[in-house]
Amino acid sequence: MALRTAEEYKKGLEDGRKVFILGNPVPKVTEDPYIKVGVETAAFDFLMGHDPELKDLAVISDPETGEDISAYFEVPDHPEAVEKRYELVKRACYFADGALPFVKDVGTDIINGLTAVARVMGNKTYLKRINDYRWHCARNDLSMAGLVTDVKGDRSKGPSEQKTPDYYLRVVDETRDEIVVSGAKAHITAGAYVDEFLVIPTRNMGEAEGEFAVAFAIPANTDGITQICRPNFRYEDKYHFPTPKPKRGHVESLVIFDNVRVPMERVFMLRDWQFAQYVAYAFSAFHRYTAVTYKIPILEYMTGLGMLAADANGIARSSNIRERFIEMIQYTETTKALARAAYTSPEDFGGSGLFVASRLNSNMAKLHFASNFHEFVRNIQDIAGGMLVTQPTYQDWKHEELNPYLQKYMGGAGNFTAEERMKLMSMLHHLVASDFSGWHEVCTIHAEGSLAAQKMMLLAEAPMEMYKERAKETIGLDI
Repeated sequence: MALRTAEEYKKGLEDGRKVFILGNPVPKVTEDPYIKVGVETAAFDFLMGHDPELKDLAVISDPETGEDISAYFEVPDHPEAVEKRYELVKRACYFADGALPFVKDVGTDIINGLTAVARVMGNKTYLKRINDYRWHCARNDLSMAGLVTDVKGDRSKGPSEQKTPDYYLRVVDETRDEIVVSGAKAHITAGAYVDEFLVIPTRNMGEAEGEFAVAFAIPANTDGITQICRPNFRYEDKYHFPTPKPKRGHVESLVIFDNVRVPMERVFMLRDWQFAQYVAYAFSAFHRYTAVTYKIPILEYMTGLGMLAADANGIARSSNIRERFIEMIQYTETTKALARAAYTSPEDFGGSGLFVASRLNSNMAKLHFASNFHEFVRNIQDIAGGMLVTQPTYQDWKHEELNPYLQKYMGGAGNFTAEERMKLMSMLHHLVASDFSGWHEVCTIHAEGSLAAQKMMLLAEAPMEMYKERAKETIGLDI
């Protein structure tokens, strides 16, 4: 099968999947006013392969058939694959109007992580299954969501200690040909509009928790799967000024598994509790760098909007505003520099023969981004002023009686007309002062691993013994 078009991808979502939003069933995810924002954003993954300017980056040849397949499915078994992945993710964001399409990168990060772990385990059965699955998805040009985070219940307790065992997804039955699973996975980006779900454990497991140590793949429309979505913003936005390109973004879902049957050939780990945390770690090694990469276009865009707000308000030369500029530039460019440092130091993960970006630098980049984003937003809010939350809406602008007043009173400094200033402030409201912006700030902290997760990784990956040896040499300690 050739690379699918965006329309073929959308058509494939009409498969009887069970999705709810705001308490209502969704007959077609491609038409729901909330979910279709994500569908249209995801569709850019299926546009890239048909764009002549991007084909060299977005498309590779199937190693067996020679057919065109998405570059996301490339096996990263050479160091150069790390930088290529960086360029692919970054260009996808620029191409998709500042938002990552998100329906192939997470899934292939999990495939790469599972492949690496199967190699380290020396489990040929798992390795064959995950390799077969990689090429099945590649040759059918499928979209995927990664299902990692369990609902967890009491976080002070492990999976087997919870008052209900379904707080962590688990195996409830097994035959020679299949397993049956129940539980739920939370915060699933793009789950409502992908073809496949890839499920892995979220944490370490003890010997008594083998039933929770499971990894598998399943089509999103499988019987027993229900998704409950929460909206971020509508496609038909009546309050903000229109822009040449629609707003982009994604919708998350709570994915519920109610005695879902999984064919054994789609099971990539079963009761190997000793490796549960290693699977989560392997996934994070691949995906945390994807996360850092797609933040870069967002920071560049938001920095530019903040500077334009200063121009519109006539304060760009004020010393206190220039101090804000310096902080925004430092934050954005440091994040970019750490990302570059990560891909220029690729590592063989666990001796598996698969390469990842420097885990130390990747986690430093993600921690820097997540720790400073709220201050970055505060700087933009400070520059833009109270009009962020008080300006009249686009509906007021279109009103015949009100428009002359707005033309008269809402003009800006320099060449900024009233319409231009209101359009700028309208977009800034969306990004730093709306329900969507609150969602974005929370995701900055918790998506792709919490602040604590990155700090733990710094302790795990930093050359601490080298630091101490240098210190001992300097002062002559022999201990």
